[in-house]
Amino acid sequence: MYAIREATMVFRQLKIGGDRNFAYIIADPVTLQGAIVDPGSDPDTIMDEVRKLQIKITHIFNTHSHWDHIAANGEIAAETGARVFGFDSSVSDVTVSDGQVIHLGKLEMTIIHTPGHTPDSMCILVENKVLTGDTLFVGKIGGTGYGRDARQEYDSLHNRLLILPDTTEVFPGHDYGITPSSTIGREKRTNPFLLQPDFASFVDLKRNWTAYKKAHGIQ
Repeated sequence: MYAIREATMVFRQLKIGGDRNFAYIIADPVTLQGAIVDPGSDPDTIMDEVRKLQIKITHIFNTHSHWDHIAANGEIAAETGARVFGFDSSVSDVTVSDGQVIHLGKLEMTIIHTPGHTPDSMCILVENKVLTGDTLFVGKIGGTGYGRDARQEYDSLHNRLLILPDTTEVFPGHDYGITPSSTIGREKRTNPFLLQPDFASFVDLKRNWTAYKKAHGIQ
């Protein structure tokens, strides 16, 4: 578990099983109003931590609507009274929009629409941290096909995420990298997909990722 308690934010990164899924707890340290991001399918681990922190969960965010990110929505919402926020109206109580700012006490959570892995994929910027769901991992990126969805992902990465300051901390939806978090600057320098010179090269790496991983010793 990656844990941060700052003057401006309570932040927890939790390993919750599944396919090495991460869930996140974020709260204003004064009001103790909080949110859970991507509760996955392990409400017990998450709610145990919520009770330890003595915070009030009012928001549940889903970075996208895949089951391994949303399975515990209902159980946690029933226990806390929280509403579910996301781009997919079929699984959300509140449909968000790109650039929307949602407040938790004095915290500002900014929604960044990043379609590609799924049409409803989004990232959440809070303070100097960006929760990237399955759009950007440490050293990797989310899966897509090789057509329109790959083009959307390429544009989302380059036009929405890589424009953030290099010091912005990256917290992904899965523990797929050599570390549980990174920075935008580090990913620019080291992520093979972000080092490709153009979209055609990006897609070519997607097509040949298994061979690339084997050649470079990537797990």
